[in-house]
Amino acid sequence: MKKTRTIVIVFMLFISCIATIIRILMRDETKKITLSSPSEAMNALEFWAEQRAYPHDVIPDQGYFRAYEESYRKRAKGNHTRYSQDRWTCIGPVNRGGRTIALAVDPQNPNVIYAGSASGGLWRLTMNGGFYSWERIEMGFPVLGVNAIAIDPTDSDVIYIGTGEVYGYQNSNGGLYERTTRGSYGIGLLKTTDRGITWMKSIDWSYSQQRGVLCIRLHPHEPQTIFAGTTEGTYKSTDAGQTWNNVHPQPMAVDIAINPQESYIVCVSCGNLGSPGSGVYRSMDSGEPGTWHKLRGGLPSGWTGKTMLAVYRSSPNIIYADIADTYRTVGLYCSTDYGDTWTVVTRHDYALYQGWFAHYVRVDPTNNANIICAGVQFYTSTDGGATLEIKQGMHVDHHAYANHPTDPQIVYFANDGGVYRTDNGGLSYQELNNGYITSQFYNGFSSSVTDSTLALGGLQDNGTIMYAGNPSWLNWILGGDGCFTAINSQDEQIIYASMQGLDIYRSTRGGIDWDNISQSFTHRNVCFVAPFLLSPSHPWVLYAGEDFIYRSEDTGTTWIAQNGGRPLNGNPIIAIAVSHTDPDVVYAATVPGSYRRAELFASTDAGATWENITGELPDRYYVDLHVSPHDDRILYVALSGFGSSHLYRTQDGDQTWTDIGNGLPDVPTSAVISDPRRPHHIFVGNDLGVYISTDDGSTWAAFQEGMPTAALVMDLSISPSNQKLRAVTHGNGVYERSLLVSTPVDKEAKHRTPVAFELRQNFPNPFNPSTTIAFILPHPCLATLTIYNTLGREIRTLAANGYTAGTFSVTWDGKDRHGCPVPGGTYLYRLVAGDYIQTKKMTLIR
Repeated sequence: MKKTRTIVIVFMLFISCIATIIRILMRDETKKITLSSPSEAMNALEFWAEQRAYPHDVIPDQGYFRAYEESYRKRAKGNHTRYSQDRWTCIGPVNRGGRTIALAVDPQNPNVIYAGSASGGLWRLTMNGGFYSWERIEMGFPVLGVNAIAIDPTDSDVIYIGTGEVYGYQNSNGGLYERTTRGSYGIGLLKTTDRGITWMKSIDWSYSQQRGVLCIRLHPHEPQTIFAGTTEGTYKSTDAGQTWNNVHPQPMAVDIAINPQESYIVCVSCGNLGSPGSGVYRSMDSGEPGTWHKLRGGLPSGWTGKTMLAVYRSSPNIIYADIADTYRTVGLYCSTDYGDTWTVVTRHDYALYQGWFAHYVRVDPTNNANIICAGVQFYTSTDGGATLEIKQGMHVDHHAYANHPTDPQIVYFANDGGVYRTDNGGLSYQELNNGYITSQFYNGFSSSVTDSTLALGGLQDNGTIMYAGNPSWLNWILGGDGCFTAINSQDEQIIYASMQGLDIYRSTRGGIDWDNISQSFTHRNVCFVAPFLLSPSHPWVLYAGEDFIYRSEDTGTTWIAQNGGRPLNGNPIIAIAVSHTDPDVVYAATVPGSYRRAELFASTDAGATWENITGELPDRYYVDLHVSPHDDRILYVALSGFGSSHLYRTQDGDQTWTDIGNGLPDVPTSAVISDPRRPHHIFVGNDLGVYISTDDGSTWAAFQEGMPTAALVMDLSISPSNQKLRAVTHGNGVYERSLLVSTPVDKEAKHRTPVAFELRQNFPNPFNPSTTIAFILPHPCLATLTIYNTLGREIRTLAANGYTAGTFSVTWDGKDRHGCPVPGGTYLYRLVAGDYIQTKKMTLIR
């Protein structure tokens, strides 16, 4: 067996070299849709958003960040329960970048590039000759989607980021897709003045989850003047982000262009997914309110997709507009008088079915004959865009680019496969994803029962990949979105993978070749990420779910529609679970639909008949089911959405449910699993991370050490052979940690303030004219340091930021918040970090 697997791995390493090309070709084949149909990207984002918003139309404004704050407060009190044995360790994939939606090159050091991932946070790339390295930047805030990045051209320590991947304005897009089309949460616009060590909120939308920052542009000569395009309109700041004014409240401001020579001329493109008032607007007065006018002069009156802008730097009166409807390119337009009149350059449909999602135009800063038009595929032009030549070699679905500040031949590109670079204007490309751990896994992850070096997982728009004991995972050639997977526990050469819509493939030679085993399925009323799984005790028995259950007893060669082929309730099935000892005991959950709420069903006869066991469960998406390995009458169900408990258990396989989620954060919860050896140990994965109960669900504690501040945990998987728990994230790859947890290191920790927090005495003290105050934070958190006089009146706030774990210091110059010197005397300084509060005295001598 091991020898065979070694041969397979060597073979797969070989075919990985050509996997990208094959994946692109297969992707094209799998994405043949009509111009009136939603794309796979829209289906994927709606699937993500709808289960989190339901039963509401949109995600609650305050839900996510409120839950983060509450979870943090509990951790600060001590009931995050530190365990002695282990921390989470990322096992990759280090060689597979995920969807990337923002880029910026450091204007003072162009070997440093920042990348904003769709749900994996902010990353910094450092180029060193032919080598490069990545590092993830922690912020002390739960930052997932980074949609915009801007760097002060005069001071590279100053960086602004816009958070939240949002494409539709609230519920403006109708029909089936009536909820906001978005891919991750956002908390507004953040700023750092120390190159990412500490961060502060500049536009605070922590409690406005429907909002997002779509682009950020700094004034070319006065970098303290900033424009931010947002879902709510165009904001302007003239004091480096301290205060903001909505100068143009036209929603969905997706791109901004400032004339680099006549910088009082500002253009903004607005609209996406049918939001009202789409168009390109121009101000001739530095973007001041009331000075914006919609441009005509040959432009369409409106569009349903988004429009991206590009200014020709050598002659800034030349500006391009890449205009798209939801499912096609409208045209590439050019103006030579900065927007007064426009002509069509080309109507080539490079955006295809994703005019709402992924496309842009880039013009060579020194020669506007050289144009790049990127959409689903990537095109170059040497005649100003009139003719476009497709270029292969990069992943599809292009979102952003960043120019080198002095060399127009060097450009960085962001797409659904990560980050790429060209140093010859687009003739060839270098992939820069080694170490950029931003893969977006879905649920349906599989770990081998006997081999800790074998696991399979499906990725957003990156197919299915294999863990072979190395952080560089093996690439597969299944196209589209990778979904559920499975490994036969008795013959690990038999493995399964699937694509969107329950398109299942089987390999009997460990992945060397694949057969489609779902051709007999209807593929109609089915979830985007639809479930199938093997019976743990009889791995030749498979179940798969559309709106009814299929069963196979011959490893997937033939399938029988159970229950006479009748739907369980007419809605698609989102989750399935099977007994660990009896292949005929199966559970299935359906999504909410137009006429039926979410429901849960049980069968003891292999799906021939079903009993509705929903009982008094809240009406939410039941995104994960888990049968206890010790008793198949014990079923756990994890609930997505907000405003309810997120974990329930039945102990008799019937309609009697116990809420065991008290103590868990009120955030969408996607995964639940119990330890086969320790039945009272339960783990859940949610949109903040992983939580553990060691007392059968009576109490819960964060189980986060080693993970990012926030991570979208989509699945939990146990590797029995090495007793590891794996946390499968949508944006930061896969983490692994020992199942062998003990009682907390400090059993009384939850009754007192953690000793790791510390506010130190200022030095020097007494002082004149300034003093330094140091403090220690045990983990990433929000911290505020404030100066008061002895009457309790606030003098000045020295820090109000999100911090990483570590030791920090700030300096007080003896001045108040207005910059005026304060009189000598005794002053108080107070640190607030969650529920930790400490105050000390200091003396100023005048």
